[in-house]
Parts: sequence; structure tokens; C-alpha cells
Amino acid sequence: MNAVFNKTDIRLLLVDDDRFDRLACKHALNQYQNFSCLFIEAETGNQGLELARSQQPDCILLDYQLPDLNGVEFLAELADDLGKLPIPVVMLAESNNPSIIADALKMGVSDYVIKGWNWESLQWLSGTVFHILREKQAIRDKEEVFEKQREAEEKYRKLVEQIPAITYMASMEIPGKLLYLSPQIHQLGFASEYWLNDSHGLLKQVHPDDLSVTIEAYAHTYEYHAPLRCEYRLIGSDGKPRWFLDEANIVRSQQGESLFLQGILVDITKSKETEQKLYYYRQHLEELVAERTLQLETQCARLTSAKDNLDKAFSKLRQTNSDLRASEQRFRLLLDSAGEGILGLDATGCCTFVNRAALAMLDYTHEEILGQNIRALLNHDCMPELTTVPEQNTLCESIARRCTGKFHGKDGRILPVECSSYPIEIDGRTDGTVLMFWDVTESQALIQKLSYQASHDPLTGLCNRTEFEKRISRVMASAIQDQSEHVLCYLDLDHFKAINDSCGHAAGDQLLSALGTELSSKLRQRDTLARLGGDEFALLLEHSMLDQAWSIANDICEFISNFKFTWAGKDYSVSASIGITTLTNEDSDITAVLCAADTACYIAKKQGGNRVHIATKAGDEALVR
Repeated sequence: MNAVFNKTDIRLLLVDDDRFDRLACKHALNQYQNFSCLFIEAETGNQGLELARSQQPDCILLDYQLPDLNGVEFLAELADDLGKLPIPVVMLAESNNPSIIADALKMGVSDYVIKGWNWESLQWLSGTVFHILREKQAIRDKEEVFEKQREAEEKYRKLVEQIPAITYMASMEIPGKLLYLSPQIHQLGFASEYWLNDSHGLLKQVHPDDLSVTIEAYAHTYEYHAPLRCEYRLIGSDGKPRWFLDEANIVRSQQGESLFLQGILVDITKSKETEQKLYYYRQHLEELVAERTLQLETQCARLTSAKDNLDKAFSKLRQTNSDLRASEQRFRLLLDSAGEGILGLDATGCCTFVNRAALAMLDYTHEEILGQNIRALLNHDCMPELTTVPEQNTLCESIARRCTGKFHGKDGRILPVECSSYPIEIDGRTDGTVLMFWDVTESQALIQKLSYQASHDPLTGLCNRTEFEKRISRVMASAIQDQSEHVLCYLDLDHFKAINDSCGHAAGDQLLSALGTELSSKLRQRDTLARLGGDEFALLLEHSMLDQAWSIANDICEFISNFKFTWAGKDYSVSASIGITTLTNEDSDITAVLCAADTACYIAKKQGGNRVHIATKAGDEALVR
């Protein structure tokens, strides 16, 4: 809202054949202190049209009666191909003739003034020009704000689309209903609308064997608002299933209200295939051991019956041992090549095997970790459940278990991990555990970063418009429910454009950032300060009476007017115009309350700025600082 214009900002075209009338207009407009004018004069309609097209003035004052054209003919010549006027026009009429005024308004003039050149008509002329130019400036400012919002949304969307995983948001009101799905979902062969237009969302393509487990996981998340983590297969358009790890968290407001479910789908098909291969090799190794053991027993029986076969039996035994060592070596090389950390644990929880990936993540050597109790060494709180063998070695179910936790590395560094444990069974009894884990530091940090960027202004770190409107909606709902009262303040900096123009946008950005930090430190913890765009701020005072809000707003006005901003060795100052409106149980339209606060702010600025105006429910009654 730039209600005050710089000197020589306003270029006005006066089209009037009467020299006295032109002098009266210039005198009236020069007396108006809100702006300064540079006048361009024309005595005929054709001359005025030529100057309007070549000089592109900010506004035209047009006499209806001209020597060569009347006002309506002038407007018809000036209009573009769509019949719209490219420049605001104020019609100057000799009398209050309804037909003339109606014709002019139909052609798109902004307003009209009846010539009389008394004090009242001159004041009306100045106020009309100022109002028209201010509306024109407001339209430009809003267009700039909308463009910045569009660019911010485009940057956020590009960031999400660069992530290899599939990102989604789901409704908390309709379980499974998708609100957003990143373009990476196309890898399954379906367009985004295929998922978004169906209330079942992702569940519609879950493999039948995984559907019950997946529904149970989602039901738990929606019932208890807990994080979601499950693995299932999705069937693509080609009919082939692919494994995905689905991880999601409930995005909440600052007050803890659940807003939506935000998650990512990571393709783990290759990991599942590797896991299956590991299981196959283990089973194959056990079969080889059993087969070799049987051969050894047969050879021993033959040794007792024939000494002549002793050398041959020993030769076969050595060959068998060589094969076993080669198989074990291949198995160890396979585990060492895996990207996940893998630990082999015996029945007491001591380490019997560790691969290279685990050593690299934990910063230990083989000698430091082999034979050690893993739970005590890594301070892993869920380890007893994974490794402890029940007393008297009773039979256990051979199922894999998963958990999340934190490992402590050698240097004390905390490593957030996801773990899977697989029991080792010999003769139907659990004899140990294979523990696999993944470092999830980057994925957790990325989720937190995306959530923060979606709700905060990148320049000041304050809440952005979207987050602020959500909080207003929540407060309005609470006002209706518990009959509480709150206050909304709309802040607009005075003279900020002068700093931008004289020092550059870098100075303006630094001033906005500094003011945002200082103002935040002076508010209550439950209050919300937001930057809506440009030099516009908003303040939500929760559970605050109007008198208290009035005092706070005036304190803010005083603080901003005393705030000194230094740039390039020179001090600058600004002030603020603040509009206030209450939020009670009678308010239900967020657009209406925002408009009321904005209008009150505009009145405060129109009255000279550096003051507070209260928009009351009864009318225009106001308090000014």
C-alpha cells in the first residue's frame, strides 16, 4: 500500500481549451500534499490524444467540451481494441448533466468533477485524482505480490519434483484420499489424476497379499495420529509389482492440530531382491553344511572297515573343507558389498559378524566390535527385544522385526537408524540374530526442511500468508466454541518505498528482516507475527481484549518510528500504519475480517500514517495515536 507518492511521481495530462480552467486545476492539485504533479497540457482533443499516446501520463483530466472533439469522442479514440481505457480519466463537466455523465461512465472514465472551481470542487478534484492513482498503485502492488507467490510455489514444486522418491499429501478427514502427488508417480504408468480422483488413493493399486497389512497400518495412523511406516507392493500399469517403503508423518499446526498426512514413497524393489538373495544363500549354505556333514559321517564309517580307503577319505575331506571355506568367503564378500549395515549376533547379543558398511557408519574397527555386546556398545534402547533369547531356549516364531532408534558411534555421535532383525534358527530353535540397519539422517532432515519452508517467509523467518490464514481460521473456530475474543492487526510500513528507491531492494530486505526479528522479541509467546508480502505484516493477538490490543499496537507504532536503520553509513527511519479488528464468535468469514483490518490500516495511513485505527462493528468510530 503506497499511499504517499514521491515528488514528480505523478504525470497529469490536462486537456482543456480554457486556460483559466487549467490554471485552477493545477493550483488545486499543487495544494494537495499527498503527491506532487508534473503537468502536460493540451488545448484540443486531437492534441490531447497525441500526448496521451506518446507521453503515457498517469492520469488524464478531460474537459467534456473541446473545440474539435467532445469528451465521449475523445474516449472512443483513446480506447484500445477491447474498448478499455489504458489510462485513468477524470471528466470535467460544465454542469451536472446526467446524460453526459452516463455516457462518460459507460466509456470507462474513473470519475467526473463538475466545474465550479470553488473550494469544495477543488478539494473534490484533488481527492478524486489521489484516490484513482492510489487504486492504480494498489493494483500494481497486488499483482507484484501474486507474482512473488506464484514464483515461490513454483520453486517449492520444483524442489519436490527433484527428489527421487514419490512425495504425497493425504487428507486427515477422508482416510487415504490424496491431496497432492508428485510427478514421480508416473513411474508406475498412471497419470496423477488416476490416484487423486479416487478416495482410496494409493490403496487401489496395493498388491492383494499386502492389502490387509497396509490398511491396518493406515488405520493405526489415522486413529492415533501416529507416524506411518510400512512396506508393500504397488502394481503398475504393466501388471508388475514393485516394492515401496511408505513413510509419513502428521503435519500439525503450532497448536498441535492435525492438518494433513505428508509422506514419501521410496522404491525398495532392489533392496528386497537383495534381501531375498541373502536368504537364498543362507539356506543354500545350510544345505551344503548338512550335505557335507553326511559325507563326513559316511567317510568315517568307511575308515573303520578299510584302512586302504584312509588316504582317499582324507583327500575327500580336505576337498570338502576347501569348498566350505570358499563358500564362506563368498558369503562374507556378498555381505561386505551390501550398502546396509549388517551385524551378526549370537544368543547373548554379542557380535559375531560385521560388514564394512556397518563399520563405516559406526566408525569402529573389526577388533573393537567383534565379541562385544551390541546393546551396551551402541546404547540401542530397542535391542533387548531383538536379541534376547527366552529362558530355557523355548521355541520362537521365525519372523522379522522392525524398529527405529538411535545408535551411538565410537565418537559419541548419535546416528538415527531404521533396523530390521531376522532370527537365526537351528533345529527349530533361535540361536542368534542378523541385524540390518539404515542411516535415515538425511531423509528426516529433508522432511523437516520441507515442512518449515511451506509455512514460513524465506526473508524474515516469520509465518507466511498461508500459515497465518490457517491460524486465523483456527482462532475463529475457537472463538465460536468457547466465546473467546481475539484481535487481528494489519501493519503497513510508511516511507518504505523511499528506502527501496534510494538504497536498493537489498537495503529494504535487510530492514524488513531486522524489523521482523525485533518485533517478534517484543510479543507474547502465544501471539503470531506474519509477513504477508512486500512491506505488509499482520499480527494475531490471541485471547486479547481490544483495549490491550490498542496499547500493544501503539507500542509497536512507537517502536517502529524510533527504530533506526543504517545503510551505507546513513541512518533511515520508517513508521507504521496499523489497522485493528476484533475476532469474536460473531465472525465466520476470514476474508471479511482480513478486509476489515486492511481497510482500517488504509484509513490510518490516509490520516497521515504512524497511527492506529480500529475498525469497530458499529461503524467508523476510531481511536488514533
